[in-house]
Amino acid sequence: MFLSKRSNGIYYLWYFDEGGRKHKVSTGCNLKSDAVKFLRDFNENASYRKSRITLKTLKEFHSDYQTYSKSVHTLKTQQSIDSAFRELQRIVGDIMHNKIGIREIESFLAQKKAEASEWTARKYYISLASAFETAKRWNYISINPFRKVQKPKTSEVQPVYLNKEDMTSLLGKVTDIQCKNLFLVAVLTGLRLGELLNLQWSDIDLIKKVIYIKNRETFSTKNRKNRVAPINEQLLNVLILMKENASSEIVFHSKGKHLKPNWISKAFKGYVLKTGLNEKLHFHSLRHTFASWLVQDGVSLYEVQKLLGHSNISVTQVYSHLQPETLHSTVNKISLQLN
Repeated sequence: MFLSKRSNGIYYLWYFDEGGRKHKVSTGCNLKSDAVKFLRDFNENASYRKSRITLKTLKEFHSDYQTYSKSVHTLKTQQSIDSAFRELQRIVGDIMHNKIGIREIESFLAQKKAEASEWTARKYYISLASAFETAKRWNYISINPFRKVQKPKTSEVQPVYLNKEDMTSLLGKVTDIQCKNLFLVAVLTGLRLGELLNLQWSDIDLIKKVIYIKNRETFSTKNRKNRVAPINEQLLNVLILMKENASSEIVFHSKGKHLKPNWISKAFKGYVLKTGLNEKLHFHSLRHTFASWLVQDGVSLYEVQKLLGHSNISVTQVYSHLQPETLHSTVNKISLQLN
């Protein structure tokens, strides 16, 4: 920390933050004695601010953050955050959270890339960077160290989806009627697995032909927003028949209880292999299939975004490669009458 006098006669205070970055602050003083007093007061205030920082071990901070996370994140996001904290503690130890610096973070990310993948490292980075930003807001730390480390990059992977012939073949191999109905509703609505498994018949209006996707005490949508999904004519007939034979308020259930997501995922994968389809297909591929079919049929990305419930259209852009012909027909609408 030092003072320097500028050509305008004003003294400036220069100091370095915990990240080693240099900053300057105008003292507003022309006299050196006043500038020195400003420096002394500034230093005392900095010491006071630093003394207010609450020191926690990683495990203690994780525990505090878990309580907060339950009020703002979905269960799936909470599980992802917990996994990130456990892995960070495993690799760097249960050290004081303010001792997490660039070296520790880069070492952690490098190990996760080696053990798992670039995608996993990126996912953990996002979870932990957000958590440490909250720690900064809580005055646990003065600087978020993750902001000084580059987020792992992943190459854009095009989603795997089924064509209509493969989807028909898959449904033909499904022997469990509830699984068949679930797969069909998924591919005709684009709903996420969690949204489907939490559906109740009171959420489905067969007169208005809409499905209400709602937040409940035991379930939250991915972005915590309610939305409405339209029902097409084919799906309407399926749902009418399902409701006539319903034995529970829960649409997809086992003896009146919610089906387990893992069981559905494994069942879907089993039918995929039984049909001889791409092994990379998983239940979420039905959502990709719904979106891909729409884009291929000329539906705008904006409309697909609304149907999928994406909060940002950048997420929907992953399907943009499927609409080159639509884009060509769009630009062909623009022309000039030239002499």
